[in-house]
Amino acid sequence: MNWRDKLIEQKWLHPFLPNYMKPLEDSAVINEQTREFVYEAEEFISDLAALSELPRVNKTFKRSIQGFTYKIKIKPRKIHVEMIDSQKSSSTLKKRVFITVYRHHVKKEGGNGKITDSTIYYQKDSHTYVRSIRRHPSFQSVFYHIHRLDLSVSGESVPAANMISESSSDKSAAITSDQEALSLKDSLSDISYRFQGLDDKISILLHSMKEPLHMTVEDFELLNIEEKHQLKRMLLHDIPNLLQTYESLTPSQRQTSYERVISSLNNMYDFIKKQAEDLQATRQERMNHLLQLNELRYDPSLQHENTKTSTIMKRHQRDMEDR
Repeated sequence: MNWRDKLIEQKWLHPFLPNYMKPLEDSAVINEQTREFVYEAEEFISDLAALSELPRVNKTFKRSIQGFTYKIKIKPRKIHVEMIDSQKSSSTLKKRVFITVYRHHVKKEGGNGKITDSTIYYQKDSHTYVRSIRRHPSFQSVFYHIHRLDLSVSGESVPAANMISESSSDKSAAITSDQEALSLKDSLSDISYRFQGLDDKISILLHSMKEPLHMTVEDFELLNIEEKHQLKRMLLHDIPNLLQTYESLTPSQRQTSYERVISSLNNMYDFIKKQAEDLQATRQERMNHLLQLNELRYDPSLQHENTKTSTIMKRHQRDMEDR
């Protein structure tokens, strides 16, 4: 982070900044639809990064899906990304996001191409607001995928899509992890509210997911990359899409699909529950280890003067095995 970015992050300065430089802080913008909006953008950019055999420079790529429209222009010097909520989008707050990034071989900052534009326009209460998403945790993954696309177009090796950018600071990574965990809980709440009148059994299943999910996100950082990815995809993509499609069916079509929908939601619940149980077992193992360690160190009935803790634990382990 350069001195200008550090200065902009000072809250006392925000009222004096032009609108396009003010950080996005409106919590109403980050809802389930916005997370899906960002997710589909990531998928599109990632797909382009995988097209290593095709010429992509001086070309424009477009994709429309679920009411979202995306346009990516790849130039020799810059990459332009547009993300737009169309009129068909189910989002309550219509958004337009514009991102422009220098190609990393032209102008670099922190190892990635320098960002020249990162603005979001959104409508709320009949007003249009303009804010910066440069440092907003919910959009950091988009910048990372743009960096991957830049590397791919340049013919360089591309890191895995689910890796955190090496240029991200530990603090930023921690904030993003916390934000991800919170976004999953918020997403499930949004889904439950949005589809609460769809079916009683579906509502009960969604409600039953809340407790194991809350237990899981308490130690979200302990999950491996694949488990995190599955949870995010399930809550930000699969469940909303499943229920939205089911809601659009005719009564007879719903009746035909009902059992499979319930079965699918049950499987998702089982997955979340298993993650919670595995994490709980991990917590218990750690607690047992700490209790054992402290007993060996501080129990006055055990005489271990001038003996290393590791040696004490090995002896204790042998004693336990011999019993």
